Amino acid sequence: MTLRYARMGSDDRPEDPGKVLRRAVGEGRHLLWPALGAAAATLVATAARLAGPLVVRTGVDQGVSVGDRGVITWAASIYLGLLVLFYLASRWSTWAVAAVGERYLRRLRVRVYRHLMGLDLGFFERTKTGVLVSRMTSDLEALTTFTNEGAIAVITSTLTVLGVGVGLVVVDPALAAVVLVVFPLLIGASLVFRRYADEAYRRVREEIGLVLSSLQEGIAGVRVVQAYTQERHQLKRFHRVNRRYYEANLDAARAISVYFPAVDFLRTSTIGLVLLVGGSRVLAGQSTVGSLIAFLLYLNWFFEPIVQLSNVYNLAQAALAALSKLFGILDRKPAVAEAPHPVDLPEPVRGELRFEGVTFGYDPAAPVLQDVHLVIPPGQRVAVVGETGAGKSTLAKLAVRFYDPQEGRVCLDGYDLRQVSFRSLRRWVAMVPQEGYLFDGSVRDNIAYGRPGLDDETIWEVCERLGIDGWVRSLPERLDTQVRERGSRLSSGERQLLSLARTMAADPAVIVLDEATSNLDPETEATVERALGELLAGRTAIVIAHRLQTAERADRVVVIDEGRIVEDGTFADLVAAGGHFAGLRQVWADIHRTA
Repeated sequence: MTLRYARMGSDDRPEDPGKVLRRAVGEGRHLLWPALGAAAATLVATAARLAGPLVVRTGVDQGVSVGDRGVITWAASIYLGLLVLFYLASRWSTWAVAAVGERYLRRLRVRVYRHLMGLDLGFFERTKTGVLVSRMTSDLEALTTFTNEGAIAVITSTLTVLGVGVGLVVVDPALAAVVLVVFPLLIGASLVFRRYADEAYRRVREEIGLVLSSLQEGIAGVRVVQAYTQERHQLKRFHRVNRRYYEANLDAARAISVYFPAVDFLRTSTIGLVLLVGGSRVLAGQSTVGSLIAFLLYLNWFFEPIVQLSNVYNLAQAALAALSKLFGILDRKPAVAEAPHPVDLPEPVRGELRFEGVTFGYDPAAPVLQDVHLVIPPGQRVAVVGETGAGKSTLAKLAVRFYDPQEGRVCLDGYDLRQVSFRSLRRWVAMVPQEGYLFDGSVRDNIAYGRPGLDDETIWEVCERLGIDGWVRSLPERLDTQVRERGSRLSSGERQLLSLARTMAADPAVIVLDEATSNLDPETEATVERALGELLAGRTAIVIAHRLQTAERADRVVVIDEGRIVEDGTFADLVAAGGHFAGLRQVWADIHRTA
């Protein structure tokens, strides 16, 4: 008998398990025939196993009792054949059920990931990354666990309980009535255990989350811990959460220590009762020895599947909760969607950007930008300046259509961005973030990310134009050098240079740049600035300026204050005007002198 209880579970309960289950079945329509094949194999395996006691009864009553070797040989041969059939069918059943489940999960993983990649930026800003990672890991792990361990147990245990019940009645109806006396006790014990085990393992899952959180916090902040000599303090905090986790596990073990021995006691008591009553019936000539043996074999199988179903309940509950959360992601509609009949920008793309009466707020009731009118001619570099929270970054996000305005429109070469296809928009409009983000892979992979399949000759030309070809040639494996996850093998300046190379390789007409040099040392900054000059030459550019030098290098400066454009002109004109920008320039100058 299985002496473990499934710890996998979820504190979330789907609002309508039946609805989730129906949808899950609908999602697997393409697996109907493989699923039927798996079910058929399971049915054959269960039938082969359940037929065994009937063959034993025949062999004992018609062979052993009367001394007929032929019947004994026949019964033994049939029994051995059933064992072989059971082995082959159960092996196929186990593999087929797992294969159906894994195919289902593989498709679901792809669907969820594809849907996530198509959701708007606002969704990712509102949703914690850890929650999304949990959906793709812990929740899918719960489904995988149920697929590999629970699904086959549900099918075989259900079929076994039903088959054994029928077998008990067929072999000896009177003895079956004796078992019915014990059946409610077994079901009652299982329901009580499930209730206490659910609560115990809910606490276990809750406490292990706190343990992992404490562990992650201590490791991530180890430098601060050691800098302030707070090792003992961190250890005490970890001891407290670890103690609660230990106690939660003891409570779970206590529930197991009561339930499984109780089931064993019920099983043993029932076997003793059946021996007493059944033996008396055999002596009275009301039954046969073979029937009693067959009944005892069935009875031994009667308890195990009920316990298995109690075990699997928690796995099934976790799987339904996981499906509910994954379906929640699939039901999320992107706030920024492609038009029903999108158009591609006609080439060559000139790069004229227009903001026409644009009003936008992440919360529509609290606008960040209000009635913005701005025209950026092709090839012009515009620096956008303003205090923190003025709306600079929001303007940039609208320019690349990470968001859509609530009022007005943003146009590129006269086309409303909402009518332009995503493929065309992403081809001709690029955004370079403040921190150069690199993907795990080679230098070549990262430079060619926007244009997969780019040949090495073109990649080297890009590097030469940016003036980074010498540095790339100095790397251990040149273009094949692995940058590792998030470019951890490189410095921040080197990551930024590769990020600029990636943008140049994509060859966009419009570039939106969140100042790329604000976190660099002077020498690296000079290198990046030279690369930026080459990258932005001849292209329309919106540059979010955090520093004075950036605004000085722009063709034009736009000042945003409280969501409105308050000044627009060249750097020199705005300084001479003595307005808002001149005040910002004075603040920058004071800070620079203080530094």
